[in-house]
Amino acid sequence: MSTRVVVLLAFFSALWLFGLVGQFYSAEAAMRYLALSMVILAVAVWRWQPSPVRQRYRDPRNPPE
Repeated sequence: MSTRVVVLLAFFSALWLFGLVGQFYSAEAAMRYLALSMVILAVAVWRWQPSPVRQRYRDPRNPPE
């Protein structure tokens, strides 16, 4: 993982945590915040497509030396 990705994840995690702390005035508001976060995460995971794995194919007619 590159440094840029780590910094972005840390920044967005801090924003999310700050938003959660802001919802502590009410248990209902905090639960709604967590539920909305889970919905956003579920959509992101559902839409995420892993990159195809590159496999090395060996030509049986031409063995490696």
